[in-house]
Amino acid sequence: MWWVPVYTAAVALYMVVQFVETAPVHDAMGTAALSAFIVSTFFARGVYQVSGALFFAFGVGLFCFGWALLVRRVKRYAVMALCHWKERTEGLGNYFFMFLGAGLFVEMLARSPLLAGLGGWFRVGAEHSVWLYGMIAVYFFATSFVGFHPLVSLTLLMPLLVPAVPLSIVLVCCSLATVMYSPYNISVSLLAEELGDNPYRIGRRNVPFALGYMAGGIGIALLAERLFFG
Repeated sequence: MWWVPVYTAAVALYMVVQFVETAPVHDAMGTAALSAFIVSTFFARGVYQVSGALFFAFGVGLFCFGWALLVRRVKRYAVMALCHWKERTEGLGNYFFMFLGAGLFVEMLARSPLLAGLGGWFRVGAEHSVWLYGMIAVYFFATSFVGFHPLVSLTLLMPLLVPAVPLSIVLVCCSLATVMYSPYNISVSLLAEELGDNPYRIGRRNVPFALGYMAGGIGIALLAERLFFG
């Protein structure tokens, strides 16, 4: 719980400099307090027995209200928060059913024989790191064109693998690369809408760079494995 005094000190310092008419000082104190709050979410799992995401989701509202109270902008914060709340919650029902469907799909697929067959392939490739990392890259590449979100692909893959630092590097690089070429990814879809182009055509142009990014991540993972885990 070392972050508690850090967070408290940041807030206390901000209160002290309220009488200093220097915008950079105010900004620095606000950044320090916000950074301390974000760091505290990473330690919430062990201290409060809740996930960091849940702690952040419920704590950010209290943090913003407390900060507005310190800077004496409660009325302005309430008006802006209410306007944004009404604007952003109109279409949340669609996201609810989307994530509900995705969760049901992942749960049912995890119980199907298909995942067991996929595990057999990865166990064969686990004998050699190069083959295993290459299979992971191909897996993310193929599932992204089918329409799987990288988080869904990662959720299905994690029970089949043993956590390790080099493996984590490969998973991060291969899953992030999908934002460059997957026609179902929100970044490619938005870019296609802005340019008036086909998302498949945009993804095809980005494939070479994405493959190079994957290869670079695999190379770094192999180097780390050789240097630190060989």
